[in-house]
Amino acid sequence: MGPIRWAVGRLLAPHTPSHISQRFLPEARRRFYRNVTVAGTGNEYEVNLDHRKLKTPMGNVFQVPNHGLALAVAHEWSLVKDKIQPSLMHLTSLSNTVLDNPARGTKWDFADKILEFLETDTILFPGETSDDLTELQRKEWDPVLEWFNKKFEIDLQPAVGICGADIPLHARENIRRYLLSYDIWAITGFLYGVEALKSVILTVAAAERKLSAEKAVALSRLELQYQTSRWGSVEWAHDLDQYDLEARFSAALLFILFNTSQTSVKQKTKQRDIIN
Repeated sequence: MGPIRWAVGRLLAPHTPSHISQRFLPEARRRFYRNVTVAGTGNEYEVNLDHRKLKTPMGNVFQVPNHGLALAVAHEWSLVKDKIQPSLMHLTSLSNTVLDNPARGTKWDFADKILEFLETDTILFPGETSDDLTELQRKEWDPVLEWFNKKFEIDLQPAVGICGADIPLHARENIRRYLLSYDIWAITGFLYGVEALKSVILTVAAAERKLSAEKAVALSRLELQYQTSRWGSVEWAHDLDQYDLEARFSAALLFILFNTSQTSVKQKTKQRDIIN
C-alpha cells in the first residue's frame, strides 16, 4: 500500500472508539444536514451542507484553493454519522486555521516556528536509559538523518546529554529556504506535522515521500514502543494515542500534498460535486 493511500485511509477511517470520544471530547452538535456538495472553479472551491455554505469559526465563507482539498473536507463532513466532532476533522481545522488566521501569521512566521523544533528534534535526541534502546534508535534513525543531511547539504549530529543539538546558521537557512518554497497553506501543514511528531526531520522526510506516515509516527514513538515492549502498555490508552497521532500526521501530509502546486489540479470550468 502506497504512503498516500495509507494516509487517506488512516485519516478517514474511524480512529477513536465511540465510548472514548464521548467521554473525553466536549458535547458536539448533532448532524443537521443531509447532503454535502462541493462547488467552484479555478482556485476557489466551497463546501455546501445542503444549501448552506460551510463557514469558518470566525464566520468567513469556507473557500479553499484547490478541488482535491475541497473534496477531502467534504468527505470529513459526509462521514459524520450523528454528532459533529470538529477536533476529529483535521483537514477542516487546518483549512480554518489558514482562512481565519487569527494571529495574522505569515509563512515566514510559521517557518520560524517550525525551525524552533529543530534543536530538540526527536531524531536528534537518542534515549540514554539503556544501550539496547540507543542501538535501536541509531539503527532506525540514522538512515533518516543521513538522508536529511544530504538533502540540505548539512551535517546535523545527535545531541549529547540534555543540551539541545547544535544547529549551525547555514543549516537553519537551508531548511528555511525549503519551507518558504511552499505557500502558506502547505507550510501550515508542515507546522501541524512537526507539532504532532516534535520532529522537523521526520515531517520533511514524510512530505518528500521517503517515509510513510505510519513509519514516521512509529519512529517518533520508538522509545515509547521500546518501553511498552518491556513493561507493558496501559489498556487502550497507548493504542488511542497512536491512532490519534497517525490521524493528525496523515492530515498534515495530505494538507501539504493538496496545497503543493505540482499536485493541485486546476479546474477551468465551474463544477459541482455531490459527495453523498
